[in-house]
Amino acid sequence: MNEIKKFFTGGIAVLTVVFLTWSPAIAAQTFKSTPITLKTANLIPPSIMQGSNYKLADTVHNNGIINTYQIDTDYGLFFAESTPELLNIINDLNALANMQKLSRLDTFNNSMVSGVKAPFKLVGNIATSPVESTKNIVKGTGGFLSNLGRSVYSSDPHQANIFKVALGYDTARRAFAYEFLINPYTTFEPTEERLGEIARAAVAGGIVPRAAIVTVGGVVGTSLALSATAKSMKKLVRDNPPGALAKINRDKLLAMDVTPEIIKAFFSNDNYDPETRTILIGELETMKDVSGRSFFIAAATLAVESTTAQLYKITAKMMAEYHHKIAPAVAIGVISGSPFIKNKENFIVLPLAADYIFWTEAVSIRLASLEQDLTRIKDVKGKEIWVLGSIDTEAKTQLENHGWIIFQNLN
Repeated sequence: MNEIKKFFTGGIAVLTVVFLTWSPAIAAQTFKSTPITLKTANLIPPSIMQGSNYKLADTVHNNGIINTYQIDTDYGLFFAESTPELLNIINDLNALANMQKLSRLDTFNNSMVSGVKAPFKLVGNIATSPVESTKNIVKGTGGFLSNLGRSVYSSDPHQANIFKVALGYDTARRAFAYEFLINPYTTFEPTEERLGEIARAAVAGGIVPRAAIVTVGGVVGTSLALSATAKSMKKLVRDNPPGALAKINRDKLLAMDVTPEIIKAFFSNDNYDPETRTILIGELETMKDVSGRSFFIAAATLAVESTTAQLYKITAKMMAEYHHKIAPAVAIGVISGSPFIKNKENFIVLPLAADYIFWTEAVSIRLASLEQDLTRIKDVKGKEIWVLGSIDTEAKTQLENHGWIIFQNLN
């Protein structure tokens, strides 16, 4: 098992859309009642149970597949539905601690308070003297209220350069997010707000993100285990505004033979932020000559919330890593809504980013649907489940009785 575990670089959860089977032919079943209460310390590494600005509750509630965590933070009480969401929030909280250090630098303090009454037209000098001119860009209600009408209605040609300021802010935000090891499009409100403040101050003071990070001695390491592809895609997100990024991603999907209609539907799903969408597509792109990647995108289009979108991203990562490090895949398919791989040995491989699978009545019903769909696939030589989390003893027994080979605890 240790040899298998080393092939995967992280994550603890995957798609909660259906996976296996239950047959009435098997003797009496013992179903778990939900919610199931678990001890957090048995699920999460000690190193992330508590941080400088947060603490996890002692217990976790599980619905048969996914855990819900409670996080007490300096910014209020939050809940994370799934381990991936928990790790993202902890990562954002670590970034907030780093931002707090950065905001105490004199360069940032000066940028936040200087030039509050300065005329807004000074932004027109950015093109010729970006460092000096941007030091005078307003941050604060005094400048905003006194110049709002002028910036919108004035015929002063300098006003056109407000777009350059806006673009500078967007660039700074993406650059700082990259250095802080977080998603620039995070929806975790405390991080989203603070990241915006840091980016605006940087534009106002002509501060280079990387240099600022070095000044405070680097950042706290990420709680996320990123694949090589994910790291590369995060650079792509850093270096491209959303519009350019969307074009790059659309071109990649077209090269995978995804139809324009499916691409449009996928990009219309606002549960995917630009970084999540980019990493998902990047993982699939590495699976050269594997047919059926369009089926995965079609399934991912149906994500009904951002947490589910994250799980589709993790599933794409699991598939790519299986393909490159375990056995080459020849096709991707979808059964009962759940993506799977068919490898060159005609094994069906089902990647699951479940937190902890228990044998509940709801799980047994969903799995029965999947097993029925599997009978329609020809020449299946074997069936494997790869779970980054855990499977309860009873659930494991039921699955093995149906011929499934199980790999678990791969985090």
